Amino acid sequence: MPRPRHEPKNVAPEVFTANDGRPKGQRIKDVLTALVLESRDGELLPSERVLAERFGAARMTVRNAMVELESQGLVRRVAGRGTFVQHPTLVHSEIFRSFSEDMRMRGMVPGAKSYRSRTRPAPRDVATRLGVAPGDPVHSIERVRTADGIAMALERTNLSATRFPALLAEMGRDDSLYEVLGKVFGVRLETAEQTVSIARLSPAQAKHLEVPAYDPAFLVERTAVDTMGNVVEFGRSLYRGDRYAIQMHVSRSAGR
Repeated sequence: MPRPRHEPKNVAPEVFTANDGRPKGQRIKDVLTALVLESRDGELLPSERVLAERFGAARMTVRNAMVELESQGLVRRVAGRGTFVQHPTLVHSEIFRSFSEDMRMRGMVPGAKSYRSRTRPAPRDVATRLGVAPGDPVHSIERVRTADGIAMALERTNLSATRFPALLAEMGRDDSLYEVLGKVFGVRLETAEQTVSIARLSPAQAKHLEVPAYDPAFLVERTAVDTMGNVVEFGRSLYRGDRYAIQMHVSRSAGR
């Protein structure tokens, strides 16, 4: 069954038909690049057929331009579903930083939405990771982390409510958790143990991250430790698979 006709949004017709002396293939690529950069990440683009009609060009010419954009990482083509805007991939390195620190270092503005916080009895798995007794009070914080307003990660983390009793009162939606811990409680996180696995986003998770349901994501489990060797935080976060790559430093053992 063919996809419903999807027209370009907010693009003046003359953009497609203007003749400025450039070869048609180059002009089509330039116009599509501008269209992609001005579109929301994950947005569905018009089909090759629709674009070919707008440009007055052969579908193969449009397809060649799309292939070039895909090779540059600006779009992703999904069989049977269409071509989607894909903004540049970020490298998730082994250097221990907060989300806010990481985004600022990339020249992006960190933020958050869908913020929810509560104090609850610690489930057994969370209690074990935090080094508290099951049922002890823990603060749980869940939010969608954004960079330049784009959803990047669904972050869920837990901290001891006994150790940080006023945390939720001090913590704002867009605040860096690690900065609040340092300023309010005098705690500086030094190291973390992380495991990374691949997960499929449920429809609810995908809606939070503004991607199609069941898209792949990186599931990152982190246990963070302070300078005194005490566990401070345990969390599980989902990072968009279309926006992140994982970087690791590996080496061979001595004598091999």
